[in-house]
Amino acid sequence: MIGIRADANRIIATGHVMRCITIAKEIVKQGESVTFFVADEESWELVELYAKNAPGIETVVLGSNWQDMEKEIPALEHELKERKIKALLVDSYQVTCRYFEQLKNICPIAYMDDLGKEPYPVDILINYSGYYESMNYKELYKGQSGYRKAPTELLLGLSYAPLREQFYSETDRINTKSDAFNILVTSGGTDNYRMLSGVIKSMEEQDLISKASFKVVAGNMVSGIDVLEDYADRYRNVEVLKNVEQMADLMRSCNLAIAAAGTMLTECAAVCLPVIYYQVADNQKFNVSFWQGTGGMSFAGDVTKGGDREETLQNICNQVKALLTDKEKLSAMKNALSGVTDGRGAVRIAKALLTKNK
Repeated sequence: MIGIRADANRIIATGHVMRCITIAKEIVKQGESVTFFVADEESWELVELYAKNAPGIETVVLGSNWQDMEKEIPALEHELKERKIKALLVDSYQVTCRYFEQLKNICPIAYMDDLGKEPYPVDILINYSGYYESMNYKELYKGQSGYRKAPTELLLGLSYAPLREQFYSETDRINTKSDAFNILVTSGGTDNYRMLSGVIKSMEEQDLISKASFKVVAGNMVSGIDVLEDYADRYRNVEVLKNVEQMADLMRSCNLAIAAAGTMLTECAAVCLPVIYYQVADNQKFNVSFWQGTGGMSFAGDVTKGGDREETLQNICNQVKALLTDKEKLSAMKNALSGVTDGRGAVRIAKALLTKNK
């Protein structure tokens, strides 16, 4: 059995859990069961919701504080030993060196990292970003070791991006675009800066709302759905979508996306969908520069406390207006994303976990 330690809630959103569920499903496909370890009931509910009772996956609540992971060490140690966990994947910003030092005596540990702030005593370090080279991981992890003093293995780059199978399955590679100019509008699992309604409102104010069809994807933790549905009632070309199962097909049906600078950008790249994106978290600053450099995506601004939401919305409108009339530019952006990632990272990560303790 493989263990996964991750949480999801309204503060940290669902990104950690979503990518771990993708990896978990691939582990099951390769013949091993998975146990998720979560801090509390809120995380348990979200894992159960997104895993959708997938066979071979169970969830255990540790009864801990997701912001103070060291205090859960005794409970997690007990569970790892009791369940004979062969390897543990950890995906959280709340980890500490002491946390890993204690747990690495029980089984090999893999850590999903995108900050590179310090080296951890783990068996596998995963950073699937396009900007990993700027973090100098080879130097950072020189001499580091994990379970039974095995040297830390580095899994780096977009070839390890753990996207769902629908993003790389050959059967799903179809062109479903219509004659309309379709724009996907999404903010991920949450929308703390009200960007979904902000984008549609700005399109209305700039007389752009009639120029395209807007597919607004609202995650399960997005509030203010009533505002979005009001726009959908007023405009036939505004559609609010919830619980989207086939996101890859939806992306393939669109000409352009407006999205937050999270994992969604990697998904868009996998299907060669150009994106206008904005920053909603401090840890996305590296993503911002990398995706801008690909030529397939365009940065509109930072909407965090240090940024300017209204300026960002204006920039989004300006860029949409330009791309509506410049089809050559849009085509160039699409071509620039070709080959950036094959999306099969979950397959590779699962294999690494399954072979680590053999």
